[in-house]
Amino acid sequence: MPRLAGDWFIDMFTSEAEKLIDLIRERKEPRIQVSIPTHWWISGLSSSSYDRTVAAVDGGGGVQPLAFGWSIYVARAYGYVEGAEPERGLELRLFPVRDTRVLDALRTWLEYRVATSLASRLSNAVVLMDGSLWVGISLALGSLAKLASGNVDSVAAVYTALFSAYSLSELVRLVETAHSRGVLVAFVSKDHGFRAYKEKVLLGLVAEKTPALRDLIDRALEWYPLALRDQLITARRLVPPELRPLYDAALDPSYRDPLFLADSIGTASQGYTWVLNMPPSRRMGRILSRGVSLRTLVEKAVAKAETLLGEEPEVEELRALGARLPAELDRLPRVRLFYTRLGSGDYPLLVEVPGSLGDYYSRGRLLEEPSTETEQLVAILARHYAGPEYYNIPLVAAHINATFTGMQLDQYMALLEQLANARGVPLRFARRRAMWGALRRKKRRRTVGW
Repeated sequence: MPRLAGDWFIDMFTSEAEKLIDLIRERKEPRIQVSIPTHWWISGLSSSSYDRTVAAVDGGGGVQPLAFGWSIYVARAYGYVEGAEPERGLELRLFPVRDTRVLDALRTWLEYRVATSLASRLSNAVVLMDGSLWVGISLALGSLAKLASGNVDSVAAVYTALFSAYSLSELVRLVETAHSRGVLVAFVSKDHGFRAYKEKVLLGLVAEKTPALRDLIDRALEWYPLALRDQLITARRLVPPELRPLYDAALDPSYRDPLFLADSIGTASQGYTWVLNMPPSRRMGRILSRGVSLRTLVEKAVAKAETLLGEEPEVEELRALGARLPAELDRLPRVRLFYTRLGSGDYPLLVEVPGSLGDYYSRGRLLEEPSTETEQLVAILARHYAGPEYYNIPLVAAHINATFTGMQLDQYMALLEQLANARGVPLRFARRRAMWGALRRKKRRRTVGW
């Protein structure tokens, strides 16, 4: 019996624990009587040979508030290349708002531009990107949709939508350039929280064993996150008792893919999953189901920007971009993702690869066996793995070179102030500043799993 000296509640805990044990004995909690298929997990790391150059891109940024509500936004991106010169990019903008969502959108656009530059100058290479592709596309489209709806609480929505539009346009250009140059682009996330894989596997198994629910489950899996959740919950009574634990796990929002992988294949096994083709976001699905075209969406966003900002330069940027944006949104690539565990006991890495251009709006989730490119990518990730902290040496190198420290932002602002004073334009800095990213990786937030 463990000793818990000084705990005033140990007697109460012991009493309640005995009651709980009796309850467990009486209920005889049902065990899952259907084995979960694990054919989608490939044990062992790929030993596929490759001769590709490896590059990696990451970005950082900061916001320096000025007096009376204006702010200076600075974003930079660094493209690391094995044995070659890096690629760099930097943007400096001035806006009458203080909003890190603007900074995030600006930084994402810059990262895509640096990646496109790398893809243009390299051939037969791999360009690794930090972060989630599906989340990036969904947030960008969501920013445009929010502006188009008119339901905005700040003019920051215009600037966020502007850079989101630039990002989506640049993503299409990146994928097109990479395909033409034989370059493989992959987005890698160390911190993530999707539920897409467990939903596909568990609900797919329930649909296979319960034909009456097959149509409902297929329609629910058309988008991510799950659609028709209320109908799925109501239909629980139709699920055979031996399958209900799987069904409940599939519908549990807190039960995410990493936990599902650990429960299904254990935590010690190194390997990687089959590839899951992802559908668009549920929010985008609602928009498309109402018959709103991409052109209408863009036109409404531009009209709202004109209402909020009049004839400011950013409105003209969005108007010029809006002329070609619907066609480019129609060419967005579908997101294809898989998980890999490179070290025993490690948190799995989420890897996303853009598919063919124009397939983004395809509904449903499709599991397919890994291709030769996927096997090569796993081999490349395994070769550049140096433990959980240094999960990918090229991406860590890009992160260190791109991310701001507080001292660096102070130095940037001091230089800007000197240049402004020399031109007779004094600046009045506010005290607070906002930073995107930090060199201490343990403090970074997990990627939103929607």
